[in-house]
Order: sequence, then C-alpha cells, then structure tokens
Amino acid sequence: MAERTIICASPRLAGRSASAVALAEGLLAQRFPQDALTRIDLAGLSIGPCIGCDACREAGACFQRDDMDGLLATLARTDELFIASPVYFAGPPAGYKALLDRLQPLYWGDARHGMRRPAHLLAVGEGGDPYGWEPLATCTRSALHVAGFNLQRSVGCIGAQAPLEEYVHEWLGMRDGVAPLPSDAASAKGNEHGR
Repeated sequence: MAERTIICASPRLAGRSASAVALAEGLLAQRFPQDALTRIDLAGLSIGPCIGCDACREAGACFQRDDMDGLLATLARTDELFIASPVYFAGPPAGYKALLDRLQPLYWGDARHGMRRPAHLLAVGEGGDPYGWEPLATCTRSALHVAGFNLQRSVGCIGAQAPLEEYVHEWLGMRDGVAPLPSDAASAKGNEHGR
C-alpha cells in the first residue's frame, strides 16, 4: 500500500487550487482505492515563518511548535506528493513559502541523500505576470530536494479560462483520465525511501 499526500497551498479554502485538489483526490482514490491518501489544506494550518536562527542545525528540529510538526511527520511517510499552489507574483503564497522554508531542519539531516520520492506541482494562476510561474516551481524543487523528494512534474494551469480538469489529469500523470501514474509509488515504499 502506497501513501500519497496532496497539499493545497492556497490561503483560501475555496479557490481554484482547492478545486483542483478536490478533483485530484477523487481521481486518485478511484484509481488507487487500496492506497492511503492524505489531504492537507495550508489555509487551515498555523505555520510560522523560518527566522533563520539555525537552531535546527544542532537540535535537528525547529524550536517553533506549530502545525509544521504534524506536516513533517506526514511527509516522512509519504511515498508520492502532489502540491497545488496559486501563483503570487511568479512565486509561492506566504503560507506555502513558510512551509518550504521550514523544511530547513531536513537539510541538516539525511533526507536530502539517497533515493528521491516523486513530487508533482500544479501551479494555478490567472495569468498576466510577465515572469510566469517558473519561480514557484524553482522554489518548490529546491526545498523539496532537502526533504527527499524529486519534483518530477510541474504543470501550469494559467488563465482564468484554463480547463482545470484537463490540467489536473496532466498533473496526476493520467492520460485521458484513465492511465496510471508513471511513477511507481508502491515500489518506493519497499525501499523505505532509500534509507
């Protein structure tokens, strides 16, 4: 049994990112009924920003006690990660950036070494930003690397009229809504994420 996690990185519980996550939840549950599926909505969590104190270097964990503790535990057991995030000025919204920065304790640990688990990003935006959404993908790729993930697929659903369902299928790696995901998350479970 594989464990998949979907993170809605939007600060809004009812925006387009949340709609994409709801659709993805249904598709993944239908395609992999035997697997565990966890949904995390950052809008409902309290995650303080990293203050760059470097205390995690010695302690192995952040001194802040907030919802990041539970999120780190979920990520530790996740075989495959899906993130839907709105694009704010070409980058991540504040709450998602706080999550990414708070992965810093994992940099000092061994999560960045060994086999990488697959991760996939759906960038949701209205369009019009001359700098696009690649900075969001770059921030995500860099931070997830230290957490033991490899950002394999980045999909941009940009434009108010963009067909969300079509982009969600692409994000999940499903062709015509029926093909399986290309990465074998179940096999990642067998090697305990390279540890």
